[in-house]
Amino acid sequence: MRKVRLMVEITNRCNLKCSTCFSHQDGRAKNDISLKDFIKLIDRNIDHISHLSLYNYGEPLLSRSICGMIRYAKNAGIKYIKVATNGMLLTRQKAMALVDSGLDCISISLDGASQSAYREFRIGGNFKRVVQNIERLVTIRNKARSCLKIEIQFIIMRHNEQEIASIKTWAEKWGVDTLRLKTVLIKKSKWSYLLPKNNDYNRYAGTRPKKVCFKPREELVINSDGTVIPCCYIVGQDIKKYQLGNIFETTLEEILKTGAYSRFVTNCLTNKSRNTSCKDCNEGNLKLDYQVIHFPGDGRPCYEDRPV
Repeated sequence: MRKVRLMVEITNRCNLKCSTCFSHQDGRAKNDISLKDFIKLIDRNIDHISHLSLYNYGEPLLSRSICGMIRYAKNAGIKYIKVATNGMLLTRQKAMALVDSGLDCISISLDGASQSAYREFRIGGNFKRVVQNIERLVTIRNKARSCLKIEIQFIIMRHNEQEIASIKTWAEKWGVDTLRLKTVLIKKSKWSYLLPKNNDYNRYAGTRPKKVCFKPREELVINSDGTVIPCCYIVGQDIKKYQLGNIFETTLEEILKTGAYSRFVTNCLTNKSRNTSCKDCNEGNLKLDYQVIHFPGDGRPCYEDRPV
């Protein structure tokens, strides 16, 4: 039975306006996937899902149904579920519900060790609030003796590269499991000002374009309106051009058998420039993380953390 990693955008709404995020820049209508539709999605496609990510563009904690979704998917047999959040809405009640839901990993974006650096990118965010929310989540997780993995993701950019040492110190002090130091994605040339001065932190430094990409063979993305696309880097008008169907009208099994899917993946495995969305994209071949640090105590008997 063919299985794929599935990224489900349960909402494309967001409470922040981060500089490079398409949530507030791609013109898509705002949608939330309902719990009823999510249950239908899982029931019809469970045999084809290996790992599940409940995010893409948008803030997943804006969904009132997120904990019910996680609980249902875990009970249905999905081995590994991950959520990525900006952490602003991680209240005590939400933290307790997420810990209780069976979630395997939560990644919290914190691109700075100070408010001044953090707010340069996370527009509308509050550094102090996110830190308080992280510390409370760790306390709740530990008290519940849960195996939930808590990760901080720090995107390295020009305005915060001098704070890497500080975030390492703080992350260990807060008691999280992992600090992911990630290189910044530049999808548009106008965002190049974010690239770090130190090329060690630049995912594009010294790289050469490659003809092939294996990423679309291993995962599928479901946007908040149900459209299925073969890669999370497909945005804007390319979504209409490369959508493979709507998950509320068809199944993953049917989509994996379509000519559109086969052509897209075949092009990626032979000459990806045949897909116009892939012609100038090399993201699937790049090293996205500068460093992933696992702190002492990151040894609870949880499922293996695999990128989804």
